[in-house]
Amino acid sequence: MQAKRKQYRIFYKLEQHMEVPMFILSMVWLYLFVVELISGLSPFQETLIIIIWILFIVEFALKLLLAPRRLRFIKQNWITIIALVIPAFRALRIFNAFRVLRSVRVINSTKVIRAFTSGSRFLANLKEAQGPQPDLKMHACIIVVPLQAADGQKLVNLANDITAIVKPILEDGTGISWDFDVSAAAATGSDTARMPSEFLDTASFKMAEGPYDMVTVLTDTPLISRKNKAEPGLASPVARITVMSVRSLYTTSRKQAAMSDKSYTITSNAALLYLHLAGHLLGLKDTTTAQSKIMGASFTGFTGYIDKVPSFSTKEKAFLQKNAQRIPDRELHGGNAFEWLIFHILMTFRHLRTFFSPLLSNKALLLPLSLPGLATAAIAPALLLVFTAEIWDVGLGMTNGTAAFFAAVSIMFASFYLVRVQSLFLPRREKSTITEHLAVANSTIYFSIFLACIGLFLLLGGLMMVIELYIFPPGLMQTWPTLDRPDITLADKIRLATFISTVGVTTGALAGGLESRTIIQHLALFKSRV
Repeated sequence: MQAKRKQYRIFYKLEQHMEVPMFILSMVWLYLFVVELISGLSPFQETLIIIIWILFIVEFALKLLLAPRRLRFIKQNWITIIALVIPAFRALRIFNAFRVLRSVRVINSTKVIRAFTSGSRFLANLKEAQGPQPDLKMHACIIVVPLQAADGQKLVNLANDITAIVKPILEDGTGISWDFDVSAAAATGSDTARMPSEFLDTASFKMAEGPYDMVTVLTDTPLISRKNKAEPGLASPVARITVMSVRSLYTTSRKQAAMSDKSYTITSNAALLYLHLAGHLLGLKDTTTAQSKIMGASFTGFTGYIDKVPSFSTKEKAFLQKNAQRIPDRELHGGNAFEWLIFHILMTFRHLRTFFSPLLSNKALLLPLSLPGLATAAIAPALLLVFTAEIWDVGLGMTNGTAAFFAAVSIMFASFYLVRVQSLFLPRREKSTITEHLAVANSTIYFSIFLACIGLFLLLGGLMMVIELYIFPPGLMQTWPTLDRPDITLADKIRLATFISTVGVTTGALAGGLESRTIIQHLALFKSRV
């Protein structure tokens, strides 16, 4: 029995490790099939087909040898066997029929069979990589972050009271079950107003640790938005994280006690704010409709005494229940780097609107203007290079294609380097689990930085063009002895500016000295409620 179990383990391990490379080979085979249909294959390409075909046979033979139930394995893979056998007839040219088929380029459809049979297993793995369909049940967490450690228990009690009120309202509104956990985190210890992005590390780590479909940070520390406006709460639909400050419920403008800690007014106001922010995470919009007591509420300040916390309107319930299947988050547990990449891509496509919203809000192309460390580290060397004769030799001597290639590579490298070195992906601490919306948030973070690098490249390129066109004396470049050309065109100057900008973007990423907290607060992951 132990030997059988070991054989199973080896078989599935082999299948897991071979699937990706064999799928890539299938795509190469499919490409060669298209080439043969269009223009025919070269001798090298014919040899490559044979090599790939042999690798397919070796892979199948290994799997057959290690399969615990060989007959069952053959029955499940009979299409693959046919796809492996047919190329042999093609290579041997035994039957004239096959020669006829080849003349009309049909026999190579066996390559398609192999590609799709291998690809189907690969796609099945992708389906597993995006996580199983979650149960229709929401798992939410409230993290208590007090200003002073002594106030921690008071906020924990408030969080428990909030969950007792909102649980039946959310279950009635969404039509699915909700579970709540309350946990405490370290006190902030400072009365300085905080941006919601400053709580992102704690919230995202807790979300992955749970894992939870939704996380709320409850604090009595003052909260401000990106525009430095005091806010009682802000939501991040892209990350499924909200931050609530109940500071104004406990204090007046002179920091005197406003009401008793046991007052229902505190709990009801906090519960209403929680429902309002949760509504944003679930796709509801602010409205002025009188029937909407939750999403129509104005939270410029807490409303005072509330007789009863309202429920969602009939229209809001219909929307939430219609989308109930998509409310709980998928989760990826473990997985290799390739599976994490696929999970991020698939989850981003599931939430394209949520993904694009911060990209439009944060004006990522202009982000370098808000990050002086990055801009300075890029512009300083570029200004030196543009007045260096050797850079002219290189920049003016390369082709347009080479300049474009280096520009693309430098932007991709710079964005990846910034994201990895600054540890911007969520959760920032290593975790083997990631949820659906954390994946979407990571995609938003990466593409924001990618667009910022493009913006930096355009900024540098524009500056270099101004220097070349308006500061360099006329005819200066033509007099350089190593440039064997009678005239320097505008295209040449653009190519030189492109090359210098490429170097500038790379040095900016390597020596920018950025603070991850500064970057995150500019990415607009949290948005105003109205």
